[in-house]
Amino acid sequence: MYRDPALTKFLTYAGALPFWALGLAQVLGFQPALATQAFVAYGTGIACFMAGTLWSQAQIKAEKPQLMLVVSNVAALAAIGALLLLTSLPTLTMALHMAVFLALLASDLAFHRKGDQPDWYLALRRNVTLLVIAAYAVVMILT
Repeated sequence: MYRDPALTKFLTYAGALPFWALGLAQVLGFQPALATQAFVAYGTGIACFMAGTLWSQAQIKAEKPQLMLVVSNVAALAAIGALLLLTSLPTLTMALHMAVFLALLASDLAFHRKGDQPDWYLALRRNVTLLVIAAYAVVMILT
């Protein structure tokens, strides 16, 4: 399952760049409302993608996949639900997205503890999650 660590690392870190680019757009005052909408839309897409990877791992690796399958679905639905709250409750939207990314990281940690992931992957997930959470904190403060 983890056959190309270099490409995986590159693409994962590259996937964090739009969070920071859109946060920078806000800092610079470049259409802040649009930048926030794009930030949350991108975050929703990435959260759903990560929930899908959890679904996949649960299907392949888990002895009893039920809990991880439920977590995967709840994470995706929470991210989408948070997106729908953006116009009325932007701070709650950001907080919910941050919680989703942390829950997905915790799920990866559970797989790692069972020996189902290599050390480099968990380190990568931790690092990128911290980068993304930091970007959310910046945007939350600016929103």
